[in-house]
Amino acid sequence: MTKRSILIVAVTLAAACSRGGSNAAAPVPVDGFASAITAADKRVEAGDYSGADRILADYALKNKGTENAVEIAFFRALFMIDPNNRNASMAEGVRALDIYLNTTSAKRYRPEALVLRRTAQAVLALRNTAAATTSRSSKSDTVYVNREAEIAELKDQLSKANAELERIKKRLANPKS
Repeated sequence: MTKRSILIVAVTLAAACSRGGSNAAAPVPVDGFASAITAADKRVEAGDYSGADRILADYALKNKGTENAVEIAFFRALFMIDPNNRNASMAEGVRALDIYLNTTSAKRYRPEALVLRRTAQAVLALRNTAAATTSRSSKSDTVYVNREAEIAELKDQLSKANAELERIKKRLANPKS
């Protein structure tokens, strides 16, 4: 089982556990919700994030107005946030989660979406901090390299001046009469 499949199972289990103490079996979606998620997950496992998003978007359009169509937005955002997804950025995924969370009828994956958004925002903040640190350290490296180059040039000038001074000393020590 891939990490992504484990994540989807964990999200589904967490959602099921957070609903309360009902012992009744969860109703099986009639409109193909589970099959759309499974098909999208297979595309993601193959690295085809665009194909997965297309499957989920098609499902949402075909089932517009249903509870499951609203909940598909969570999975679209989930796949956008995946670091292996080169077609979308984590910031886009956070925006998609914000849209999902601002939809009043989106309830099934709300706790998971909140945790995922906070996690993605933390990752973005760490990336920004790392980028700022890298740019600062590269500037200081540039200053260091520039100083090293200046020191080497000054040493070269000093050795030339010392050589000239030695020639002058020799000439003064042995004057030609």
